[in-house]
Amino acid sequence: MGKSDKKALITGGLGFIGSYLTERLLDRELETIIIDNKSTNVVSEDFFEKSNCKVFTQSIKDFDLNNLKNVDIVFHLASILGPSGILNHAGDIAVKTINDVVKLRDYCIKNEVPLIDISTSEVYGHSGILKENSEKVFSGGSKVRPEYGLGKLASEMALINKAKVDSRLRYNLIRPFNVTGPRQKPDAGFVLPRFAISALTNQPITVFGNGTQRRAFTHVQDICESILAVYDSEYQNEIWNVGRPNNEMSINEMADQIIDLTKKKFSGINPKKLYVDPKKIHGPLFEEAMDKIPYIKKITTKIGWEPKISSEQVFSEVLDFYKRK
Repeated sequence: MGKSDKKALITGGLGFIGSYLTERLLDRELETIIIDNKSTNVVSEDFFEKSNCKVFTQSIKDFDLNNLKNVDIVFHLASILGPSGILNHAGDIAVKTINDVVKLRDYCIKNEVPLIDISTSEVYGHSGILKENSEKVFSGGSKVRPEYGLGKLASEMALINKAKVDSRLRYNLIRPFNVTGPRQKPDAGFVLPRFAISALTNQPITVFGNGTQRRAFTHVQDICESILAVYDSEYQNEIWNVGRPNNEMSINEMADQIIDLTKKKFSGINPKKLYVDPKKIHGPLFEEAMDKIPYIKKITTKIGWEPKISSEQVFSEVLDFYKRK
């Protein structure tokens, strides 16, 4: 049976990364099942209506996985997310994150199905050029943002350690860095759609703090390619950083690029930068992300995946996307 004959379960398939990954799976003619409670969806359940895709608009917690038969691969992307999107879930983030992973893990063990879990670069807890085996260091007390990272890290450990005592569990962990692209919403605090909408409406581009925070933005399509590359590989029980370190820049540099691109692409627009305290916008629980730059030698060497899309291209695509909207 080839992979085109297989059935995939994807949680969060109506979300940002999930909707793109679902499209790619359907392109490969995989029968696809989505579980998504629509809390962070970017497309509706009708988006895949005419394709070989079944959508269940439920939470993982409430969904009876025993009803799913003959699944060949599980992709877990459903998650609370976003710098400001996580704030309303304070105190529940870690518990929900772990419970979802454990429920899917146990389903995969019972049915001997491999699991690809999309984790986060937030598991490192600190700034730097980060390798898969870099230490995980969280500081600053019991804040909301570390709860998200620690919940994801504990979920990873629930897979890693379970596999040591139960050989039926086959997993891969993927840690994306600074994913962005068309369809991403500004609602949860994501910076590129927020900047693009401000620029297109000639509003000030609000830079948090002094704008020296550094990011390495990665196009969502590159991330999907990395997930599929891991899926296609023979590797099991591994951790993979994915991102595009060549896109590294400060938020100030990013804002300047957005301003320049907007002026070049659309006449009559001349946005400016405005430096703001994010806590005045999102409240006292908000914490800015640290500088996280992916070290991706492992996946480029072992699997041969490399990101291809420049920051200028992804910025341009997002501007075009919101201009159409």
